Amino acid sequence: MDSGIRYNLSLMLRATVIYIFMGLYVAIAGPIGLIWALISRDADCLYSLARICVGVAGWMCRIKIIVHGKERILPGQAYLFLSNHQSNCDGPILFYATRRNLRAIVKKEIMRIPLLAQVFKQANFISVDRTDPLKARASIERAAQLLKAGSSFFAFPEGTRSRDGRLGEFKKGVFVLAIKAGVSVMPVSIRNSRAIQPPGHYGIKPGSVELIFHDPIATKHMRLEDRDRLLGLTREAIAGELSG
Repeated sequence: MDSGIRYNLSLMLRATVIYIFMGLYVAIAGPIGLIWALISRDADCLYSLARICVGVAGWMCRIKIIVHGKERILPGQAYLFLSNHQSNCDGPILFYATRRNLRAIVKKEIMRIPLLAQVFKQANFISVDRTDPLKARASIERAAQLLKAGSSFFAFPEGTRSRDGRLGEFKKGVFVLAIKAGVSVMPVSIRNSRAIQPPGHYGIKPGSVELIFHDPIATKHMRLEDRDRLLGLTREAIAGELSG
């Protein structure tokens, strides 16, 4: 058998083992965490369980996370973390690297996954229906309330993974959210995640992923008319490290 074929098969096997592990973990730990969260009215246990799952999966994948600029994340301050998006592993890696109970703004389709949807709802993840402007605005308002209350969020302003590796067009909704909430945007550049698992590929390669946390962009004195300027500042920060 050709060495290239053997290598690809090994990557697919690794991915299969990891997906099975994560599926079983969610099936077993998910109900336990949900019950405890409902009893205690505290979702911290769900986030702790999620960090364990992501950490073990990352070890199994042999993914090394290299973080720059984490000192810019001030304790006790809420942020809207916005990053580029090139791989399925971006969200878990960003969540794991911040060591925060990050809420997420996700596509409505994710909320159709049994059990996982219940975990996300209990953890105050916000789903957005981009096909319905009224529902999308209501989701933004709900996320803004949580941000004002001190919950940090992460989102991908491109809306979906880049298919060619280039930084895609940014959607304006998350910048409206930041201004409405009056919280700082924390731009994040994620490098090399595409090499781990490009869109459309099943196998998972070992490797290193770099996260660069940039200087936060304050929105406290911004108005909705400033959303394009905020978008431009965020995009400039993220793109600057991707081209380096």
